[in-house]
Amino acid sequence: MESVSGYTISQCQVARLPLGTYEFVIHYAEMLDENTAEFRHSHPQMELFYAHSGGLAILFDDEEVLINAGDLLIVPPSIRHHVQNIPGEKKTYFVLIFDFKPVKSHASRQFSDIHEIQEIDALLKTLPQDRYTFCPAAWDAHALFDQIYAEHSKKQLGWTGFTNMLYYGFFLHAMRHIVSISEPHKTTHEATNLAIEASKYIHSHYHENISLETLARHLHISRRHANRIFNKMFNTTFGKTLRLLRLTYAKRLLSTTEFSVEDIAEQVGLSSAQSLRKLFKQSEGITISQYRKRNCPGL
Repeated sequence: MESVSGYTISQCQVARLPLGTYEFVIHYAEMLDENTAEFRHSHPQMELFYAHSGGLAILFDDEEVLINAGDLLIVPPSIRHHVQNIPGEKKTYFVLIFDFKPVKSHASRQFSDIHEIQEIDALLKTLPQDRYTFCPAAWDAHALFDQIYAEHSKKQLGWTGFTNMLYYGFFLHAMRHIVSISEPHKTTHEATNLAIEASKYIHSHYHENISLETLARHLHISRRHANRIFNKMFNTTFGKTLRLLRLTYAKRLLSTTEFSVEDIAEQVGLSSAQSLRKLFKQSEGITISQYRKRNCPGL
């Protein structure tokens, strides 16, 4: 599929899409890239961020949130934020600033999907008003952006109205994925659940070349925030926890197998046998040879 880089997708005029007793108001819609420079700002409307390609770092007052291609982030009204600009880091992302609100119009009350529209309004009201809502791996919206781009490029009869409907379709896709997120996922970014997710990640990947940075990317938060959450919940650091876990698995292999120290070091994610010997001596106060003689004389 053709890259969206270079697409002319830009809606800078306010557009209103009537939906019976409600209206969907598009204040701004645009596909942006790494050349965009933002300042910290807020506005009275909601904002949707969709990472189209590459990674995107969105900064709030006390937190940096990382989203990857396919991820979706919804920012409530009046929350100060901006996208971090990192020179040379390629990315494209779509931004939609909108309102979804009731209108006073007696003539529009026959709209056939009024109950569905009210359901969407109720869903929006359940979203947090003091922080973002994150939807990981929401969906692949490339085909939708191709359609929007085609309308902008060809400008055939009725293209503005059709484009507004496509923006609304993008919004509906976002709402569907919010509904599909279970309660545990909705609270992923709360401290307790973040720490649990961090612990699960370490136990699943301790044998790989992982770091606080890879953990932060997995949790879609900044490195600093990941470190703060980990220390708060476990009263220790990511590095110490990882070393302790690797040592625990190494001890199990040392006492139950005849694997060499080099093989065991590799299996638990350490860079060398020397690293394992050093870690073992520091933690246990004895050498690996002494440990094996004491705990597994038959091996």
